[in-house]
Amino acid sequence: MSIDKWTDDLFGQEDDKITNNATEEPKSLETGLQHLESIVKTLEQKDLPLEKALSLFKEGVGLVQYCSNVLDQAEKQMEILLEGPDGQLQIKPASFDGEG
Repeated sequence: MSIDKWTDDLFGQEDDKITNNATEEPKSLETGLQHLESIVKTLEQKDLPLEKALSLFKEGVGLVQYCSNVLDQAEKQMEILLEGPDGQLQIKPASFDGEG
């Protein structure tokens, strides 16, 4: 079962009325990360009502997906200058598969 199907089944359509920020994309990666951090801090509160916690969790999942997509696109756009066999600089796509 995909995460989208799972969240749709769990939260349904009515949940979008609770948190209208869930459908809006942040203006930047930094804004998205800041908002995600505030969601995490709010979710750490022990007296948070279940409905609000579920709504914030759904919004957080969306923000994680957005931020991940932004980072993936940035990685694809990055290029590294490398010296080729003839001594000239060559532009090659960056590969970060081996780094963690």
